[in-house]
Amino acid sequence: MDPEIIAEYQKKYPEVFAIVEGILERFPDLDRFIKSQGIVRDQIDAQAKEVLETVAKDMKPYRDKFEVNRNLPKKGKERDAVLQELKAMQEAERHKWHEGYVSGAVYHGDDTHIDFMNKAYTLHSQSNPLHTDLWPSASKFEAEIIAMTAGMLSQNAPKEARENLCGSVSSGGTESILLAMKTYRDMAYHERGIRHPEMVLPTTAHVAFHKAAQYFNIKIRFVPFDASFRANVAEVKRAINRNTVVVVGSAPTFPHGMVDPIEEMSELARAKRIPFHTDACLGGFILPWAKKLGYNVPKFDFELPGVTSISVDTHKYGYAAKGTSVILYRNEKIRHHQFFTASNWPGGMYFSPTFAGSRPGGLSAACWAALMSMGEEGYLNATKKILATADYVKEEIRKIPELKVLGNPLYVIAFASESLDIYKVMERMAHKGYSLNGLHRPACVHIALTLRHAEPGIKERFIEELKETVAYVKANPSEKGSSAPIYGMAATLPVRSVVGDLLKTYMDAYYRV
Repeated sequence: MDPEIIAEYQKKYPEVFAIVEGILERFPDLDRFIKSQGIVRDQIDAQAKEVLETVAKDMKPYRDKFEVNRNLPKKGKERDAVLQELKAMQEAERHKWHEGYVSGAVYHGDDTHIDFMNKAYTLHSQSNPLHTDLWPSASKFEAEIIAMTAGMLSQNAPKEARENLCGSVSSGGTESILLAMKTYRDMAYHERGIRHPEMVLPTTAHVAFHKAAQYFNIKIRFVPFDASFRANVAEVKRAINRNTVVVVGSAPTFPHGMVDPIEEMSELARAKRIPFHTDACLGGFILPWAKKLGYNVPKFDFELPGVTSISVDTHKYGYAAKGTSVILYRNEKIRHHQFFTASNWPGGMYFSPTFAGSRPGGLSAACWAALMSMGEEGYLNATKKILATADYVKEEIRKIPELKVLGNPLYVIAFASESLDIYKVMERMAHKGYSLNGLHRPACVHIALTLRHAEPGIKERFIEELKETVAYVKANPSEKGSSAPIYGMAATLPVRSVVGDLLKTYMDAYYRV
């Protein structure tokens, strides 16, 4: 069945779709049975073929421009030739993010800053934090990254709390979240004997928590969001039970850019002596400075006694090179459940603080360099520019009759439409060079604003082209497009494993030469 027809039926009969989804979630075997039926299987195969054809064009643009390598060259190429290929690809890809056509992705992007990051990495490119005896500089960099980040996120916390904060440097927000969830699973087992761990998770929380649940066998108790697109506190209270090992809130959420009611949520957890994790991967280096600038920022950090950990990405609005994040804990006792140690291995004593063994010390050096070069003043000024840009973008989107901004976000701005297919708007914007984030439940699109968008003329161009796009989609409602149907299917099809199969097909395409 055409995804657009499915979407139309969902609008007419939302209660039926909700019932079907509930049944399939409760009985996964039924989901698999439906998917195995011929008519459904045919639809899956047809959609998979469409995905592959679309992805092949977009993901593999260099097939006709450069030699395709399926085997090692018999003789190594000249280094200059290799570098020329790398440079050609870098130049082809630079325009889109450098000129502010993307949501998030590159958060600073200034040429002098990039050059500074590259030099810092180059100086420590051979460093490996696994070998602390060879590279003690790695310990300095990471300890100070943790301390500086913790200080930023505990400015209003009691002195005792500030002195006990600790953490680890990870490879990104997903690893920080995975580490925290693994930590709380193990802590609950050792301290409370919980063998069937559960987490209380708002539906708007980052999908990395779903990954953690799958990896570590933690059951998720999902909590819906309210009319303001923030976690429903009453539902949080209802979801907590004797198997709850952690409650989660976001600052802000990835989809709609809203800060959950973390003060109320963390107090519910604290009353039950359950840990609370704030996912500030997207907001940790923005919200403290936004608060100083006078913006209305709800409490979310270690100022709240119930918050026991925070994940925050240095490689986003911390402006470090991609590949670093920080997971912070209220004390070392909690962090000990994260660490891995082996004392009876024939290879000797072994220990590692995070999932990886060997790690690129150059990334930690570049991260430290970014924090040191930015300083409080730099982060304050960067935040001021981004929020001023966001104020303009929100105001202008609200002037477009066919669009509405969801909630009252600061700088991650989600917008939807009651009269247009918002995915067609997204696709048409893609034709103009934009790479925005498609979201669903509800169907919407968001843009995470960065310093790239604060450059002169970029925000004005975005609004002007968004207006043109809305007018085009309104005038051509029957135009189907290529990717919009796929998004529509993902947003409406109740057999979730079908969509999962399509995503696996996408990943298969990524790895094909």
